[in-house]
Amino acid sequence: MKEYIEIIRPSIVFMSALGVIIGAIISGAKDFFILIAALSAFLIAGAGVVVNDIYDYETDKINFPNRPLPSKRMKKSIAAIYSVILFFIGISLSYLINIYCFLLAILNSFLEIIYARNLKRIALLGNALDSWFVASTFIFGYFSSLRTAFIIKESFASIILVSLLAFLSNMGREIFGDIDDIKGDKKARMKTLPIITSERFAKYVASIFIILAVILSPLPFLLGFFSFVYLLIVFVADILFLYSLFKDPKTNQKITKIAMIIALLAFLFGSIF
Repeated sequence: MKEYIEIIRPSIVFMSALGVIIGAIISGAKDFFILIAALSAFLIAGAGVVVNDIYDYETDKINFPNRPLPSKRMKKSIAAIYSVILFFIGISLSYLINIYCFLLAILNSFLEIIYARNLKRIALLGNALDSWFVASTFIFGYFSSLRTAFIIKESFASIILVSLLAFLSNMGREIFGDIDDIKGDKKARMKTLPIITSERFAKYVASIFIILAVILSPLPFLLGFFSFVYLLIVFVADILFLYSLFKDPKTNQKITKIAMIIALLAFLFGSIF
């Protein structure tokens, strides 16, 4: 069972679930549908990670040889069946919430497969799609708060802004990740930004996205969406994001992951207190 848990990368899919919960809370949801939506996102994100590992089998032999598939602790055929089961349960749960969550779940499930098979290998487009997955968790949470026809709540603007901040910061993190994975990606003939340009240029572009996210981060407070608590917590995340820009790509990935978790907490506590 260890391989089945390891291959979905719990820390990543947990952040997806947390994003949904935060989006739902910001939107005023208070019922059990929050948990159903979070579990749905958790399973769909997990399925996407498994599919990604299937298509990244050759590159992971170089970049991440200890993962379940390249280490041969799990067969690709078993991983494929596992991903189908996760997708099915995740989408089925979204159907129990409402049509909006259901449609977004189907869309993201389809995009997860297209991303892993084709788009991940295209510079910036693959990064943008992965960042959409991160940003859409808040939108999924917003959708889960709707009980009748689609309406634009007062929280909609804050959801869009939070999604934008998540998108920008993840774009920077993903490009730094491409720099870190350049050895295996070159062998697989992928066309990521650092491969088609240079590592230096890719780092410059990644830094712009992260700096832009940091510059825009006070907006939820300045626009009155979140309390002063948000500003205090997000300041810590901003410091870590900026600090990561001076580190090597591998260290950058670790620091920005922590920064994103802190930013999620800022969104959560800023909307509650």
